[in-house]
Amino acid sequence: MFTVVSTCNIPFVVDERVFDKVKGIRYVNKPCHSEEAITAVAASASAVVVGHEPFTRKVIDGLTDCRLLVTPKTGYDNIDVAAATEKGICVSNVSGASTEEASDQTMALLLACARKLFKEDKAVRAGQWKSIHGPEMEAIWRGILPLRGRTLGLIGFGKIPRGLVPKAKGFSLKILVYDPFVSDDLLHENGVERRELNQLLVESDFVSIHCALTRDNYHLVGREQIKFMKRSAYLINTARGPLVDEKALYDALVGGAIAGAALDVLEVEPVRMDNHLLQLDNVIITGHSGHYSDLAIATIRRRPAEDVERVMNGQWPISWINPEVKTKYISRWGDKNR
Repeated sequence: MFTVVSTCNIPFVVDERVFDKVKGIRYVNKPCHSEEAITAVAASASAVVVGHEPFTRKVIDGLTDCRLLVTPKTGYDNIDVAAATEKGICVSNVSGASTEEASDQTMALLLACARKLFKEDKAVRAGQWKSIHGPEMEAIWRGILPLRGRTLGLIGFGKIPRGLVPKAKGFSLKILVYDPFVSDDLLHENGVERRELNQLLVESDFVSIHCALTRDNYHLVGREQIKFMKRSAYLINTARGPLVDEKALYDALVGGAIAGAALDVLEVEPVRMDNHLLQLDNVIITGHSGHYSDLAIATIRRRPAEDVERVMNGQWPISWINPEVKTKYISRWGDKNR
């Protein structure tokens, strides 16, 4: 019997009914939050559905019969992929399931910043629209510029920012990219220009973060990086909260070093109500909702069961994070249909 244990602690993304359609498995749902809890319920699992809980080397070393770790998220920074690879375990995510949604969210946040939509809405609700062109509203409007000819800098150039490119070009934005891991050919195909990080920050009117969180890029955008940005620039983050140093960002926003920020993600989620960013009217915070649409969630809920079935039937996962595991995997489990 192929045992699938879901330790996933994100309630709405796991649909037990999709596993009922997979023949030959025993499905167990035990949401976890700690290494100890995971070890207690998943040690002998054939596959594990992972949420935000810590799949550290210690946890992975304790998995005695696991072939697959699958997460119904795009991010997998809570999974020690190197440890899983050494153990001969495939790791997969739902990359691509929310590409349109996340790129739409980024474009929406960019437009909201550019047109100061949230500030305007708040001012109207507070009774500041006292005349058609009164001083209260004009004070908010100052600094609004047309998008045509402005520059968007993308930090990271995976599926989501590539999905954003045609949308941004529809508004006649020039697009720069910082991503040392992509080829010049890919950039050329998408009609964008490569820049080193600091130069991208210098030139961009909007800086949008789209890279995965790793051990090496914690606080990728911090106090020193923000110094390179224009005073009129906006920072957008729809990737992972810890990529931005929030204390440095707060100081920059209060001090006028940059014009504003739009954050779908934060360093600590859910947001703590004592987070100082909540006090600022030049910050938009959207509660990690960029991945969502009814269609995307249906795909996300279905994908783990599909990957389990594929691995059971001797196929590789759909969105395979560690294909370098192939040799180790075959040496442990055989190469049926591979």
